[in-house]
Amino acid sequence: MPRTDVTENQKNEIRKKVQREFPDCKALQDLHYHRYIKEIEWQDMSADEIVKDIKEGAKRFKGKVKVT
Repeated sequence: MPRTDVTENQKNEIRKKVQREFPDCKALQDLHYHRYIKEIEWQDMSADEIVKDIKEGAKRFKGKVKVT
């Protein structure tokens, strides 16, 4: 199945949630924000589809950053 779209309302609620959970640490807020987003996006995908999505993301990242 395709990735589930995350609405702006969901993103705002997630941002508020991580700010409550980690009020003094922006790094943890960002990390968990993206984790919650991925959790929603992947909820209807199979394990194989999730692995494929991760690999495609890694490939895009490698194309933007020089990895040594």
